[in-house]
Amino acid sequence: MRLLRLFEQAGAGRLKAFARGEMLFWQGDPVDYVYVVRSGNVKVFSVSTDGKTYAFGFAGPGDILGASEFLLSKPYDYMAEASENGDAIAIPSGQFERLLTANPELSISVMRKLAQGVDKMVSQVRELGFLDVQQRLKQRLMELAQEHGIATAEGIRIDLDITHEEIGELVAANRATVTAYLNEFKRQGYLWQDGRFLVIVSPEHMEVLDAITRAVVEGDEDAIVEWARKAIERQVDPVKAFEALSSGMRQIDRMLIREEIDVSDVILSAYVMKSGLSVLSEALKSQGAPLGRLGTVVIGTVHGDIHDIGRTMVSMLMTARGFNVIDLGINVSTEDFVNAVKQHHPDILAMSSLMTTTAMEQEKVIEALEREGVKTQVMVLIGGGAITEKFSKDIGANAFAPSAQRAVEMAYRLIRNVQS
Repeated sequence: MRLLRLFEQAGAGRLKAFARGEMLFWQGDPVDYVYVVRSGNVKVFSVSTDGKTYAFGFAGPGDILGASEFLLSKPYDYMAEASENGDAIAIPSGQFERLLTANPELSISVMRKLAQGVDKMVSQVRELGFLDVQQRLKQRLMELAQEHGIATAEGIRIDLDITHEEIGELVAANRATVTAYLNEFKRQGYLWQDGRFLVIVSPEHMEVLDAITRAVVEGDEDAIVEWARKAIERQVDPVKAFEALSSGMRQIDRMLIREEIDVSDVILSAYVMKSGLSVLSEALKSQGAPLGRLGTVVIGTVHGDIHDIGRTMVSMLMTARGFNVIDLGINVSTEDFVNAVKQHHPDILAMSSLMTTTAMEQEKVIEALEREGVKTQVMVLIGGGAITEKFSKDIGANAFAPSAQRAVEMAYRLIRNVQS
């Protein structure tokens, strides 16, 4: 705002009001005026020869438009369109040159503002070369929050009436891609809507959430414990921290499908997520967070079987997908399974058995559920190395899953069938 104040003190130019959608100048026009925005915001963008639009950003109060082009004796490289009602000081190019010559303080301020613009442009070029769309989008949202944000109790509101298409122009991506990633950010708790404005978490909270997701993806147990504790210390919303855990596990799931990692990596990340969840559990409980938006699953490894890995993978993947998972652990007795169904009223009872010798324990549980009159209240999903689809049908289970991924898919399908 210092630059704006210096131009006002110098009595430069004249005040030009503009309405939303009005063009201040067009790409290729001669620089008759240099504009210093006084109020409102102006979208700055260019159009390539093949008709593609790329937005450089939004000029707000104190920003200068057209100075670089004037000093280089060239026409405007870009277009400037008012994104909301406002006004700017329109300075004739001749007067602008005289002011720079006569006022060293103003001249230095202009140079500093132009240097900041060059630095920002270099950063944007670097982003295009080294960051993917999701990373560029997150970076640009943080910049918009810094430049046009208003701090609120919930987060930083970006005070711009900006469309998904315009955001796409800022990150060189199409509207559909931007919408998909914005929805993902909302699921992660980074972003939400306040009327027509976007609100994002503070940079400090963003750092914590990113680190939690990264720790799960990298399988770093020490890091997940450290950052989960920092989430509590810095008063990050525990639900958002949980979503960051889930986001990391969903990334791992997708990487496995693309064969970028193997099962051992999934197992490691599942245990890391479990460690992070144990740190966050008390904060989540104290907030009464309803995490199981898809439904509740009780899961356990049957009596006589102490294999833990497969069940843990299923438990963490289900949690990441949005199920409320109650994990009974290993060597679970028939009585404990039945009592858990009575106590928690789950939508699904999931049982695992790796060994042939313990497979029949699943049938015992189903028979006990029938005796207790609760079999019709829950859907039974079974799996494990010793289980086949035929065996599943023979003992009266509702579904069978040969792998952790299929177990999650089957659980989702069972829930959808009930809801529909």
